[in-house]
Amino acid sequence: MTNHQLPTNPFIQLPDLMKTILLHEENIEINIAIEKNNQLTADQGDRMMGVIRKIILQTIRPDELVLTIQHDLGLDEVRAKKLALDLLGQRFLPMQWYVGNVESLIRELNGNVDEYIAQSKKNFPEVYSPKPETVPTEIVEPPTPIVAHQTLLRDFDHRLGNLRGRAEILLRLTGLSSQLEEAMSNNKITRADGEKLLQQLDVVSSAINTQDLNRLETQALKRRLTNVLRRLTDVSL
Repeated sequence: MTNHQLPTNPFIQLPDLMKTILLHEENIEINIAIEKNNQLTADQGDRMMGVIRKIILQTIRPDELVLTIQHDLGLDEVRAKKLALDLLGQRFLPMQWYVGNVESLIRELNGNVDEYIAQSKKNFPEVYSPKPETVPTEIVEPPTPIVAHQTLLRDFDHRLGNLRGRAEILLRLTGLSSQLEEAMSNNKITRADGEKLLQQLDVVSSAINTQDLNRLETQALKRRLTNVLRRLTDVSL
């Protein structure tokens, strides 16, 4: 296994099971529903994504969530507690083994833990019913690249325009890098070719953290991603 890392993509450091959870398509719909149910503005929605990121990267603990929401989103305590409950039950519950105790906080906020767990088991079966021969943090086999990332390039320009979009792209890049590592380990792609593709992902990750990408730069990044996706699709066929 290579030691190559994407330095500007902090998600690459996460355990494999966390990456699997974060790459679920359901997360996008869950985020949208939470924003709508809490009547957040577009700016507050972006800031909510920042709060989610802080929990995932362990910048804050789950028990700091309410105060962080109040500070970052400017919500009063009642609204902050409601949003915190939604995030704890719908986003953070399946990852409590990594981010810290979530169930007790849900109870403190008068949430129904059993209902949240039931839904979480449907959305993230790999967390609650891992294969007997695997360790808890082993990543399940990802979808084929062309299926898992087909929406990434189509919405790429739009996603670059806001915080939540950039975070989603970084997560997708994490998935791509994991697939490249696996392809090299299984000798489906040479180490030299794999390292070159990883370097292309490195360039894209670095550029995403730049706020002023112009149209030509964005198109260049899309070409790099297209090249990686095409190569991964070829080796998976």
